[in-house]
Amino acid sequence: MAAKKLIYLADLTHKGLVLSSVVFPLSIGLIAAYLINKRPEDFEIELFKYPDDLSSAIEKRKPDVVAFANYSWNFHLGYQFAKIIKKLYPKIITVFGGPNYGLENEEIEEFWKTYNLIDFYVVKEGEEAFLQLLETLLLHNFSPEEIKANRKKISNCHYAVDGEVIIGENLPRLALEDIPSPYLMGLMDKFFDESLGPMIHTTRGCPFSCSFCTEGAPYYNIVEQRTETLKQELHYIAKRIRGPNDLYISDANFGMFKQDIQKAEILVGMQQEYDYPKNIHVSTGKNQKDRVINIAKMLDGALSMAASLQSTDPNVLENVSRSNISIEKLSDAGKLANKVDAGTYSEIILGLPGDNFERHLKSLRDCVDANFDNIRMYQLIMLHQTELNTPASRRKYAIKSKHRIMPRSFGRYSLSGNDFIAVESEEILYEHNTLPFDDYIRARELDFTVELLHNGRVYEELQSFCEITKLSWFDFILRFYENRRNYGDDICKMYDDFKEGLTDRLWSTREQLETHATNNIEHLISDEKGTNEMSMGKATGFMVLFEKINGILFNEMKSWLSELNILDSESEKYLDESCRFSHLRKINLMGNENEFIESFNFDFKALEQSGFKLLAKEIKLKSPTKFKITHSFQQHKKINSYIKEFGRLHDGLGKMLMRYPHVHRIFRQVQSA
Repeated sequence: MAAKKLIYLADLTHKGLVLSSVVFPLSIGLIAAYLINKRPEDFEIELFKYPDDLSSAIEKRKPDVVAFANYSWNFHLGYQFAKIIKKLYPKIITVFGGPNYGLENEEIEEFWKTYNLIDFYVVKEGEEAFLQLLETLLLHNFSPEEIKANRKKISNCHYAVDGEVIIGENLPRLALEDIPSPYLMGLMDKFFDESLGPMIHTTRGCPFSCSFCTEGAPYYNIVEQRTETLKQELHYIAKRIRGPNDLYISDANFGMFKQDIQKAEILVGMQQEYDYPKNIHVSTGKNQKDRVINIAKMLDGALSMAASLQSTDPNVLENVSRSNISIEKLSDAGKLANKVDAGTYSEIILGLPGDNFERHLKSLRDCVDANFDNIRMYQLIMLHQTELNTPASRRKYAIKSKHRIMPRSFGRYSLSGNDFIAVESEEILYEHNTLPFDDYIRARELDFTVELLHNGRVYEELQSFCEITKLSWFDFILRFYENRRNYGDDICKMYDDFKEGLTDRLWSTREQLETHATNNIEHLISDEKGTNEMSMGKATGFMVLFEKINGILFNEMKSWLSELNILDSESEKYLDESCRFSHLRKINLMGNENEFIESFNFDFKALEQSGFKLLAKEIKLKSPTKFKITHSFQQHKKINSYIKEFGRLHDGLGKMLMRYPHVHRIFRQVQSA
């Protein structure tokens, strides 16, 4: 009997001050599970997440095939491995697969000219395609040269020979129930460490056709479901979890389908039996908001409800083949979700075709007014396998783009004594025919202001004050934004640093970026502030400048009320005490100061219990009263888990604030003293 062929599957993460990818490598786990189920007698498989583990394995035992998952955050890390593999061990076959690949022939041909050390590329769904590729290799004595000489077409597989790209036919979509669980097969056991979070999938595909998304193509428009092994899989995970109590679900529209109620019931059972998962990271459905809210309520705050609007302007939406629910329904959904304490967020993309500063501002206003407690504001990334990234779309909208270093996605590595540097980048739009560059910068500074003041309900005392006094919270945010350069040198520097991240860390070509990163790799690795200007600015504004910004905001509110001739002595006194109360709740959250005892003339305990929805006259006390402001035991546990996961460095804190945006849940709580 012939020896089994040894296959290494790698979905790598960069390892710097923090990991660039913190989830289990589900994609390669599914491929391995399918392959072992179909041909257990022919293949031996090992899975890899960490680069040093892959290096050690190759040095100890040479595989027949090394296959790399290709995402924007790890492609060049995988390709640098492939370059050294081909240099040292040319008989090892290199395979790549994943969505970070061209859609049209022009893009595909350019890819193969640039990355010609790849033997085969698997496109679209990979399980059956990778199996057929390996079976074809078996039939040809594991000789890529023999396959290429015959121009043999392999389904869902591309390769280049003599300047020609050979493209196989598309395979039909797989039924998810036909793919065994890699967890239940034990394939994911090695990844239960203190850093990674388990990822599962319960659907595959998306019924929408958005031109900026890799799943917008017709190939993915049929949604496949799985529930059969979900309960066993989650039990398996819950018994072994060692890292953060988080669960990642790769579904594109969780909660939108009837079957998702059953899945949510299984998750509730996990919470009751194992106290896991504490946080569920998933994109919720774009329709069926009542069902999504019901599921969020069932999961007791572990799941946030999303409304991924991208824009609220009808012309922009038409340009990207998208439709949204009405603003009125959006607002009703946001209010209902907040009533059941389900976190809510919306997503806005700056720079879609037809977008401009005024339309972007309107989209932000609509989301803030709809009571979503977090708004994720993205720059348009020119993703591979999307319609917007095609040459025709670029010409149509006069798209101008540059390259930037992907946050935390770079490092220095080694294989068999060969040291190498790998850095990932993404191509972002900074201008098109309706959005000049100067307006792009203005819009991004407005995004940062919304991130700083609105997201995470950091200033919910003021936000609720606006609501009960019939003032616009978004207008108040705009007031701060328009005066941002008048609040002192440190606030100016915060915005200058943010702007520098937008302008000075952009390169016209990938090659220029790579040269800069290679020449400055030690600085990049050791720089605790990182390369993401939004998370860096958020950490600065909340962790470093909170006390000053807190004071500015409450004074700004008094000035606004005075200009409107509605500031009376009681409101002024209330806002002064609210400023002090806000400061005590939030200052130095990750430090060692546990509690404060101070006197107030207003009942801030009652105010907090009401969600800050009471008027000053309703909580006015007859005499000053002492209150204790402190963390609960559960909050201490949560804070310690954040410190363990992210550390105390600037980059880690920024990452924490962006990944866990409901920071208000760890603000100190008020008790009677």
